[in-house]
Amino acid sequence: MIVTPDSPVISLFLAPAATMLRVVGTSGGCEFQRKIAALGIYPDEQLEIVERHCQGALIIRVKGARLAIGQGMSRKIKVKVI
Repeated sequence: MIVTPDSPVISLFLAPAATMLRVVGTSGGCEFQRKIAALGIYPDEQLEIVERHCQGALIIRVKGARLAIGQGMSRKIKVKVI
């Protein structure tokens, strides 16, 4: 999949690694919103996928910190390539 800055909003799970991304929203409920806010993931926040693991887990960099999130969470976070 080729992703350009003009690409549509996609889930974090589908985003390319080593690319700066901007969070545009989520598709989770209140509890999910609280969980990702506690991790520092907010709308308009920049992040980057550092590693992908075979089971779908991602290592992401947010505000200089590395975080591990599972496939379920990454599918609910909507991003855009910047």
